[in-house]
Amino acid sequence: MDELGAALSSAVSRAVSGKARPGILFSGGLDSTVLAFLAKKAGAAPLLIAAGAESSEDIRFAKNIAAELEMRLETRILSPPEIQRLYAKAAEISGETELMKLELGLLLLACCEAAEKEGIRLLVSGAGAEELFLGYKMHSEKNAANEDLEELRRKELAGLQEKDLRRSEKIASSFGIRLALPYLDEAVVGAALKIPAAKNFRNNENKAVLRSLARSMGVPAAACSRAKRAMQYGSGVHAALQRLAKRN
Repeated sequence: MDELGAALSSAVSRAVSGKARPGILFSGGLDSTVLAFLAKKAGAAPLLIAAGAESSEDIRFAKNIAAELEMRLETRILSPPEIQRLYAKAAEISGETELMKLELGLLLLACCEAAEKEGIRLLVSGAGAEELFLGYKMHSEKNAANEDLEELRRKELAGLQEKDLRRSEKIASSFGIRLALPYLDEAVVGAALKIPAAKNFRNNENKAVLRSLARSMGVPAAACSRAKRAMQYGSGVHAALQRLAKRN
């Protein structure tokens, strides 16, 4: 755990160091709050950027946690027509056709538009945390069934470029923005993989390794205990697209 904490702190510090002001893709959840906390601890003043429907859980958490961290937050409140526009643009840029991938793509696109207006050319992302610390519902189910989590974790990390990163890089690069991925830093991955995968499931919590590390660092308690909710649901984007589909 000490090695993991040091590696993650170093990865975030390297990501946010430099002359240009960075941004952090922020939802007020565990992964992004850890990144924001460590960036501030490193002496940086990144802009936190959140996107979602006005009444969404992610926007509410983002506002509350940003206030607790005393960090500036830029929110992109997405109306149904704007979600529809971003969906089409994400499809055009990424070449994707799958609904879930485009839901995630349009949220990144919205944050990139906000970053561009602020002159930000670097966005720090929490990509890889779910795979590294086994944060999906499917992981909990496989753990309960005593399946091989070590092999699953390595396989998912190996497939992340094809599954998510290529799309995200296409969208970000269309704005001239670079993505920094501290959770996928070589030293962070190496340290995390030394901790048995099953340790991520303790006391009825998933991602227990990262939650424990965050608590020991002093990360806001609300973020440490927040249950994982897929971004397309926490942001309200999936529900908005479902309503649009019915209406059309």
